[in-house]
Formats: sequence, structure tokens, C-alpha cells
Amino acid sequence: MTITLSKRRVFLGAAGLAAALLVAGLLARQMLTGLAVNALLQLAGASEIKFTVTEASPWRVVVEDIGFSVRTQGFAAKRVTFTRAHWWTPSLGTVRVEEARVPLTVDGSDTNPFVWSTYQNGKAKVQPWQAPLEELALDGRLVVKAAALPAQEIAVKLDARLSPGNIWTGHVQADGPGLSASGEGSYDLLKDEFVFKLPAVALDLKTWQEFVRRIVLIPGGAWELEGRFTGRGEGRLAGKKLTTTGAVRLREGRAINSALAVTAEGIEADLEFTDFAQFTTKPGALRIREVRTGQLGLQDLDFAFAFEGTNKVVINQATFKALGGTVMAEPFNYFLSLRELETVVKVEGIDVAQVLALTKDLPAQAVGHVNGRFPLRLDDSGVRLGTGWLELKPGVYAEIQFNASGLLTAGASPSSPSYAVLKKVESGLLKLKITEMRLDIRPPNAPPGRSAQLHIAGESVDPDVKAPVILDLNVNGPLERLINLGLDSRVSFGSKP
Repeated sequence: MTITLSKRRVFLGAAGLAAALLVAGLLARQMLTGLAVNALLQLAGASEIKFTVTEASPWRVVVEDIGFSVRTQGFAAKRVTFTRAHWWTPSLGTVRVEEARVPLTVDGSDTNPFVWSTYQNGKAKVQPWQAPLEELALDGRLVVKAAALPAQEIAVKLDARLSPGNIWTGHVQADGPGLSASGEGSYDLLKDEFVFKLPAVALDLKTWQEFVRRIVLIPGGAWELEGRFTGRGEGRLAGKKLTTTGAVRLREGRAINSALAVTAEGIEADLEFTDFAQFTTKPGALRIREVRTGQLGLQDLDFAFAFEGTNKVVINQATFKALGGTVMAEPFNYFLSLRELETVVKVEGIDVAQVLALTKDLPAQAVGHVNGRFPLRLDDSGVRLGTGWLELKPGVYAEIQFNASGLLTAGASPSSPSYAVLKKVESGLLKLKITEMRLDIRPPNAPPGRSAQLHIAGESVDPDVKAPVILDLNVNGPLERLINLGLDSRVSFGSKP
């Protein structure tokens, strides 16, 4: 009996020792695993590292509640699992990342992690593609941030695999409120070449308009934006040289600026980029069903244009309908940094009655249609007309009626034969049937202060008045103030910084 008890005690003692050694071995393995993970992250340029190793064996390692920063970019995940089919190979095997969270600040209100040079572990060489993996599966959320805006979360799923030829291939899918995107790519480790495609990208502009306003400076201040962007893209990164191409479409667009009293409806655009990085495109199209600014309405706006960098827009064609006729602009360049443009405008069939209806306190009424051509300049100070002309279309019926005593008879002798007729014309008692009408804008030989000369030839619509009427009127002072085109006084071209 004594011997049996002794053997039992020896057995229990040996089992306890073995259990203790096993526990110690597991603890040591977890500790060593933690040291290895920490060292690996540091080699990848990480700092502020924290995690807990919950499982460690030669075939499987589980790390939970992991968080670290690369430069100033933070990363976090609920769980990372490493699975190795062959424990003796120098590889992390298959890596699965669950519930990852990556913050992304888009408006510069936080430190830019890609240009910041001073940070903890700043001397580390960041080479994430050199990590010894065979397969990577990630699901998580990209947290998009901007100053004073609620964060938007985008769900992201990534699957990547290393082929025997040392080429990584992968697929990514991103979905969020008003946003979806899918992409695929491959990275050749030996050539250091990354090729990618984004076959489908969609963005609801209304959902993301606040972020768009943080990233893109839109002339005119705060705009309310709506519309659906869709697009595609592809590119290649070889060493430090990046080339990207793609296409963008906008449908059901709408833009409102309450401060400027401007509304644009039915906006559509098509652009094909030859280089996204340099922001260059082929000639594209912009169509707007209607634009209203103050009392003035423009319809069927059609532009053919191209970007030549982030600052220069080349307008090859610009047409729209307004005031009963058609307006066309000759090709011109627009530089966004200057907030101004100059072009030559041609008009056909403009309804004089609609033009006069927009003006304030003009002592005349008229019917008829005119053609014309004149230079136009727009900047922060408003509209500026250059030397040009408007004239009545040949063979078109037109009438004009004045209501301005002294406009025609001032300086005329009451004894002159035409005085009585001019008096009736200027007082509105007689309408004129016009056979000639031409407005010369800033004629070259005009004296200082004269902005336009108006020539009218016709006769009274009253058959009892047989005298022909020829009028040559001078417009002194700013023509732009007289013909204000119904623009609200708050409207300006661009926005002052």
C-alpha cells in the first residue's frame, strides 16, 4: 500500500511538472511569438504597436486587438490569424485580417502620413510588399474623415495571393453610403511593377458633397450638389513612374448656389482621362438642360472641352439658347487660378423684347430679332463687353416704342420739319417700324466715355405719318450697367479667397 501511494505521488508530481512545463512552454511560445510579430511590424515601419497573442503554435497564430501606426497613418483590427501549412518554411502563410479599421483624412485637417518625415520609427524602410506572405484576406472599414463632418465608413474586402512566379494578384471591393467600387491588380516582385484596374466605380454626389467641397475648390462658394458619378480606371506603377487612364460620367446632375441665385438642372458630363495624375483628358462633353441666374434663363447648354492639367481648361465649343435665340462662344482657354475668362460671343436670333424685359428703367419697348458678335470678359468685377455689334436680321419685322421725353428732341430746333414727329416718337405716341437697327459696342473711333452707338432707320406704323425717321443715339456710361442681363447684384465670376 505504501509503495502504491509513493508511485501515485511520483506520477502526480511528474504530471504536474509536465503540465507546468507545458504551460511555461505555451507562455514562452506566446511571448516569443509576440516578440516576432512586434519585430515584423517594426521592420514594416510600424510604431505605437499594441496587440495580444491569444494562440500560438507552429501552424497557427492568432493576434487580437491589434493596433499600430505607419508614419502617422493608424491601423487597427479585431483579429489577425496566421495559418501555415508547413511550419518549417520562412513564411507567415495565409494571413486573415478581421474587422480592420483604417482612418483616412481627406481635407488636410490632420497630418498627411505620406509626406510627414518625422515620426516614431521614422528610419524604417516601409516595404509592405516584401512581407513573407502567401495569401492575404482582409475585411474591414475605411473611416473617411474631414474637419467638422461626421465620418463616413466604407466596407472593404481584399483578397490577394502570391503565385509561384513571385507575382501577387488580388481583388478588392468597397461599399459605403452612396459609393461602390471594385478593383483588381497584380504586383510583380521581381520587376517591381504594379498593374491595376478599376472596372466599376459609382458615387452619389449628394451623399458625398460635403467631402467634395473639402477637396475641390468650386468657384462661387457653397454649392448644393446632386448627381451620379460612374467611372472606370486602370494604371501601372513601375518603380516611381505612375501612369493612369480612365473615364468618368455624370448623370442627373444638379447644382444650386443660393447666395448667387444660380440653379443648374439636368447636368450630364463625359470625360476620358489620358492621365489622371497629370489631370489631362481627351475632348469631353458637358450638357446642361437649364441654368437660371436671376431673371435670365439659359437652355440646352452644350460644351466640348478638355483639361490640360489641374489649372487649364480648353473650351473647344460652347453653345446655348437664351432670349429666344442661340449664343455661341469661339474657342478659348480658362485658367482656374485666374477666375476669369475672355472669349468672342456670336448671337443669332436674339429676341429684343426679351432683352429689354431684363433691363431696369430702360425707356423703350421693342420687338424683333438681332444677330451679333462681340468680345466678352468675365471676372470678379462682372461682365465687360468689347468692340462688337448687334444688328437687326435682314427682312425681319421689328418695332420700337420710346417713352423718354427729350431723348430725341434735346438740342433740336422746334421749327425743324422733323421736330413734331420726333416729339411724338420720344413720348411714346408713335411706334416705329424699323428697317435698320444696329448697335455698335465700343466703336473704335468713339469719344471717351461713349460705350455704344445705336442707329435706327424706319417709319411710323401710323399710315397718316409719312415722314421717315432716322435716329443715331449715343450711349454714354457703362453699357454693362444698362444691359444687366437680369443678373442679381450679388453675382460675380468666381469667389474671392
